[in-house]
Amino acid sequence: MAKATAAAGIGADFGLPAAGEELKKLSTAELGTAIGGTSLRRCQLEWLQFQYAMSMFDRLLAQSPNPVATQHSLLDLEVQTALELQLSMRTTNYAAHRLLSDALCARDRLPKVYDTMRSGLIDHDRFHKIAMATALVFDEKIIAEIDRLLAIEIRGAGGGLTSLSLTKTTALARRYVAVHDPDAERREREGAKSGRSASMSTLEAGMAQLSVTATAEDVRLVWQMLDAVIAGRCDDDPRTKAQARSDAAIALLQRKPFTCLCESDGCTAQIAEPQLDARAARIVVHVLCDAATLAGGDECGYLDGYGPISGDHVRQIAERDNAVIHEHRLDDLLEPDPAAAQIGDDLDEAAVHRKGPRPDSPDECRADDAHPHSENRENGTAASESEPGSALKPRFLIARTALPSDPYRPNLLVDLLARFLWGTCSIPGCERAAFACDLDHVAEFDNICPDRGGPTCICNLLPKCRFHHLMKTNLEGFVDELWIDADGRYHSAVTTPGGQTVEALAPNQWLMPRLAQLRCRHQLAEGSAIGTTTGSVADDSVQRAGGLTRTEAKHARRRAERNANRDRRLAEEAKLTKKQVDAREAGRAAMRLVLDPESEPPF
Repeated sequence: MAKATAAAGIGADFGLPAAGEELKKLSTAELGTAIGGTSLRRCQLEWLQFQYAMSMFDRLLAQSPNPVATQHSLLDLEVQTALELQLSMRTTNYAAHRLLSDALCARDRLPKVYDTMRSGLIDHDRFHKIAMATALVFDEKIIAEIDRLLAIEIRGAGGGLTSLSLTKTTALARRYVAVHDPDAERREREGAKSGRSASMSTLEAGMAQLSVTATAEDVRLVWQMLDAVIAGRCDDDPRTKAQARSDAAIALLQRKPFTCLCESDGCTAQIAEPQLDARAARIVVHVLCDAATLAGGDECGYLDGYGPISGDHVRQIAERDNAVIHEHRLDDLLEPDPAAAQIGDDLDEAAVHRKGPRPDSPDECRADDAHPHSENRENGTAASESEPGSALKPRFLIARTALPSDPYRPNLLVDLLARFLWGTCSIPGCERAAFACDLDHVAEFDNICPDRGGPTCICNLLPKCRFHHLMKTNLEGFVDELWIDADGRYHSAVTTPGGQTVEALAPNQWLMPRLAQLRCRHQLAEGSAIGTTTGSVADDSVQRAGGLTRTEAKHARRRAERNANRDRRLAEEAKLTKKQVDAREAGRAAMRLVLDPESEPPF
C-alpha cells in the first residue's frame, strides 16, 4: 500500500497530525487548510482506487480462457470484477459496479479529466457526474475533444471542480455535449421527456410525498408561482417557507383557497384572487442566449435556476406562446474613450474611483479634490503601479452602467450580465438562483458622494442570496473581493472571519465571450488586474475613534485587508519559475480558446 501511494504522489501519513500535536492549538485558518488538504488527498486516493479497479479487471481479463464468450454471458467480466470489489471494499453491489464503470470510462473515454483527479482537482462524485452527462456521446473524436476541453476548464477553474457543486459540474459537462454533439444531447433530452411522471411515496407518521417530473422551464414557473402565492402571508403566519409551499401546492391542486394561519383578527395577508393574479403576472423565467442560437446555431443558452441548455432547447422555449424575446447588445454599455491614448498623471478622478475620506455632505464632494494616497483607493490601480506596456487605454469603455435617475441601481443590461455571469449566489457552494438573489455592491456604494463609493458596474456587482448578503453585512471579518485578470476573466474571493480565503472564476463567462475583450472605465489599463473588495458593514452610528466613524474605520480595515490580499497574489506570482509561468500562459491561452473558439489555438 505504501509503495502504491508513493507512486501516486501521496504521502504515507496522508497528512495526519504529528504525534502529540494538539489540534486545539491550530487557528481556524490552519484547520481550514488541513481540511482542504484532506479533500485533496481524498481525490488522489480515489484516483488510486480507479487504478486498482482497472488493474483487477485487466487481471481477470487476462486469466479468462475465452474472453469473448465470457463477455456475452450473464456472469461477464464486469460482474466478476464487481464482486471482487464489493467484497474488498465491504460495500454494495451498486457501489462496486459504479466504481468499475467509472474507472473503465476514465481509461477509455475521459483520460484527461481522470488525470485531474490525481492533481486533487476533482473527486469521484464529480467524475461520475461528468461520465453520466457524456454517456450518450459515441463518436470517439467528439468524446476526445470534450475530454480535452473539460480538463482545460477544470484546471483553469479556481480550486478545480471541487470548488463547484455537483449540479454545476453536471451543467459544465452538459454544455460541452450540447455544443459538440447536439444529437447526443437531443437523444438524452427526448429520453428524459418521455420519462416525465408524477409519483407518490409513503413516509412515516402518516405523511406521503408527491413528486412531479417535468421540463426545467415548467418546474421553474411552478416554483415561482408557489413563491408568489406564499408571498401574501402576513408576518404572523407561523409556517416556514417550505411548509407554506407544501400547503400552497396542495391548495392549488385541490382548487381550494390558500389561507393564512395567523389566526389574528387584524390579519394583513394579501392572498385574495386579484392580489394573487397581480403577483403571478410578474413571474419571469429568464433565459440568456446568443442571437445566433435563436437563428439555428448550436451554442448553448442558460436557464436561470437550472443551468446551460442546448440551442434546440432554447428555441423550443422561445416558441412558447408566453415567451417574450428582448435583444440586448453589449455595445449599449460602451462609450468612446476620450483619452484613448497614453495614461498620464492627469487621470480623471471620477473615472478611476480613487478613494479619500468620506465627506459629510454632497457639497464637500468635488472632482478637483487633492489626490488621495494610493492606499485609500477602493478599486483601480495607480498609474505608476500598472504593468509595463499596459499604458494604452482601450478605444471603448464600459461606461453606461447605472440608471441616470439613480446611480445606485444598475441598468437592465448590467443587471442581466451580473446575474448571468455568476448564475447563482456568488458564495461558493450556494445554489440559490441569481435572479432570486440581491445584487450586492462589493465595494459599498456611497449615497452621499457616489463618485467616491463603489461603482454600480459589472466590475463591482455580485449576486448574493439574502442569507449570505446579511452575513456579509453583519458578520465581523467577512470580506469579499471581485477583480478582472489580464485576460478579462472575472474572479471573486471570499475571506471568512476565521481567515480562510476561497477564490473562484465566474462560471458563465462563456455566455458572453466578448466581455473578456472589454474594459470598464473603472480600470486604468488594459491587462491590469483590478480588485474591488468589501467586507461587513456596520451601523452608521457616528461614534468616532480617531476622527473616523465606525463605518469609516471598518472601511479602512477592509481596504487594508484587500491590499494585503492583492499583495499576496502578486507575491505568489513573483515566486513562479519560468516553467510555471510558461505553463500558466499556456493554460490561459487554452482558456481563451474555450471562451472564444475562433481564436488561435495555443498549441
